[in-house]
Amino acid sequence: MQTTRLQIAVALALALGLHSQSARAEQYDPPLNIGTIGCPAGSTGYGNARFIVFPSWGSAPPNWRLTIWCSAAGAGRRTHFEPGGGGVFAPWPNLGGAFGVGWPPPPNYGNQFQLLDVDSDGDLDVFQLLETAPNTWTVFLNRAL
Repeated sequence: MQTTRLQIAVALALALGLHSQSARAEQYDPPLNIGTIGCPAGSTGYGNARFIVFPSWGSAPPNWRLTIWCSAAGAGRRTHFEPGGGGVFAPWPNLGGAFGVGWPPPPNYGNQFQLLDVDSDGDLDVFQLLETAPNTWTVFLNRAL
């Protein structure tokens, strides 16, 4: 069988068209600081803080909860945040926390990124933990557009 130039052109056009759809990048809003904790000396540096965002069914009404956990020479500090009246895309109020809770936190806590659909629009929003000053840890939220 012979392959004609038309068949090659059609196959090439289809391949390029399908590839261009898969190469589309997700777009995000600028990062929003939703929670910051200051930790005692000794918690600076990569690997000395963890965080998790999870559904808090015990909240009234049920809501999302952010917990940041940092090392303080092994003692550990944990602080909780939940969205307030401004919703998930506004700074989350600090609900308080505890000092001396130990280190390390459970293995389900991440130290860099977490992807969740917190606004139930079908795409994944990005949470990122960064050290914004020595011994100060902040979680930023980037909403997928």
